[in-house]
Amino acid sequence: MKVELIDHDGVIVVSPSGEIDMYSSPELRKQLLSLIKKKTSPIIVALRDVSYIDSSGIATFVEALKRMMPYKGKLKITEIPESIMKIFNFSKLDKVFEMYETIDDAIKS
Repeated sequence: MKVELIDHDGVIVVSPSGEIDMYSSPELRKQLLSLIKKKTSPIIVALRDVSYIDSSGIATFVEALKRMMPYKGKLKITEIPESIMKIFNFSKLDKVFEMYETIDDAIKS
């Protein structure tokens, strides 16, 4: 997995690619926690290039969201492939995370 940080009109977009699993999720976690330490908000995660996610990947997003709550930070997930969306739906986490079709939709919200 590769994680790219993109400045999209002044908003940080985290763009992982490949598989987010127990082996690769620590790198994603490190990137997210680095942004959270700076109280970055919102953080937008674009999943368009993610082919697979397991429970450790999901746990990384849950942890990030929990760590952002004290400063009322926003974690927004966007461009979610259908196969990944099924996992969020099945786990009912689609009700927990702010999810958007596009990066621009997430920025405007």
